[in-house]
Amino acid sequence: MPRQKGLTVKELNILRKLVDNGRITYTQIARELGMSPAGVMKKVKRLEELGLIKGYTAIVDHGMLGKGYKYIILVKTEPGKHTEVAKKIAEVAADNVLEVHEITGPFDIVVKALAGDQAELNDLLKKIMSIPGIRETNTSLVLDTVKERPSIVPEKVPGVTK
Repeated sequence: MPRQKGLTVKELNILRKLVDNGRITYTQIARELGMSPAGVMKKVKRLEELGLIKGYTAIVDHGMLGKGYKYIILVKTEPGKHTEVAKKIAEVAADNVLEVHEITGPFDIVVKALAGDQAELNDLLKKIMSIPGIRETNTSLVLDTVKERPSIVPEKVPGVTK
């Protein structure tokens, strides 16, 4: 029987388990979903092959590594330079940058960055401002993070089959 192109409910449930706890074993998933561990392993492999699972990582307490402050940096670029500038930010500030996104609105790029203190933030901003094509930046300190997570699996996903 040929494989379906769409996702199945079982595959989505497995994906949800992995998003909730990336260290969960295939045996535990199988037990919770009423499947065999081999069946879970095959479905995880398929999710990886489809590109739905892009990788596995640890979630780190950055404060314990000396980078306890999180910032949102908005960047305005010269017309047509946003992609080039976004890539350069990711390159020159790799030790501080968690995310770089090209966006719509009055700014062109949003950067989520970490720093340990004011001096490190100043160094980061100098690196960013030295990139050709940047017109303006606006930096905000994140006071508290109410919710942050690397992935979600929505309750309703179009095209899911039984």
